Amino acid sequence: MPEYRLELRRSARKEILALQTKIAGQVERTLDRLLASYREGGRPQDVRPLVGLANSYRIDCGEYRILFEVDEGEGIILVFRVRHRRDVYRNL
Repeated sequence: MPEYRLELRRSARKEILALQTKIAGQVERTLDRLLASYREGGRPQDVRPLVGLANSYRIDCGEYRILFEVDEGEGIILVFRVRHRRDVYRNL
């Protein structure tokens, strides 16, 4: 089993930096929990697959959604979008 690591696309990093401090903290805690779950060999119960995108998932963080891809072979969790739930699925 690979040692998982978390990577953020530049766009996701910018989206997190634009968030209010409280919400950015919630996102950070959610990402820490996500990474810990994968390292323990599972995934959080609130992770859902994205229809139409292979190896892509979402996890809820209050009113925000974190979209990510998982490369099981390389052990990479790539976060590609962090937005409010009303905007997150636009232009995917």
